[in-house]
Amino acid sequence: MAKGGLAIEITNARGGALSGKLHIELEPHAQAIGGDAMEVSFDVSGHKRFEISNISCHDGPGTLYAFRLTADGYRPYSFFQLMKPRAQNLASEARVQLMANPKQVSDITAAGFKDLPPTFRRALESAVMVGLAPEDRDLVGLSGSALYDAMGPMRKASLLNLVAKGLHSSTERMASLVRSPAILRQDRCFAEVDPALHAKLSRSDRFKSAPGALHKPPPGFVLMDSFKSRDSHANLQVTFMRHTDSDIMWADIDIDEASGFEHGFEVIRNAVIDGRTNPYLVRELLLLAVDHQTIDPGYDFVFR
Repeated sequence: MAKGGLAIEITNARGGALSGKLHIELEPHAQAIGGDAMEVSFDVSGHKRFEISNISCHDGPGTLYAFRLTADGYRPYSFFQLMKPRAQNLASEARVQLMANPKQVSDITAAGFKDLPPTFRRALESAVMVGLAPEDRDLVGLSGSALYDAMGPMRKASLLNLVAKGLHSSTERMASLVRSPAILRQDRCFAEVDPALHAKLSRSDRFKSAPGALHKPPPGFVLMDSFKSRDSHANLQVTFMRHTDSDIMWADIDIDEASGFEHGFEVIRNAVIDGRTNPYLVRELLLLAVDHQTIDPGYDFVFR
């Protein structure tokens, strides 16, 4: 049987090299002519380009294969590839970007407080944290660098996601009108905002009205309305609430879960932990954005 070869670029969601082991399985399509199943493994060692040779294929029309890629810490990725008898076939996927498996992430590495965007630092320095639930109470009384350092990986990842998205043009750079956080969780941030933000989003073509009934206001606040960015996935939702005895305005800010985001034959819907959005998957969705410029929250994963 004739033989063919394939060279393919495989990276993480940011476009960087993987680490550890990469395993590739090849299986001829059920209706394909010729071909043989095979498996190859690579020690990645910082490489992005991988070559597979001696792939059996029909001498003529070629053989359609299903490729399945697995790597330490990442979700599997699958695609079809027509193999013809030539030294190097044209890859059907110019570059495969693997998504991290949130369950395999144990920690993150992120910029220090002094290296954060000035708008972000000022907001943290003016923070007045509220202990609305037991999970919030360890941050009460903290602000600035002490608050940033005490968040832990999931809350820090969530906030970095929100800041990156909120400073992007697709959200009208709304983060510049966030005054100070009050509650930080793995899936959202409650913060005092400039009332001008409400007017800005209500007239923006980049946002649409959204249901806000599931966003319960804290004691002393009443729900106003909610807006969601017009993205196909990783939408920013901003739900406004006003204090009953003053003009103080808060917003519940979160990145909504993915709806049918396709990645390598797999339909991705947000991984959840205790019913909440997983911020590690949100990072991958922001990096793999298909309808606007890639958004990079600026932190890296530490895998188990």
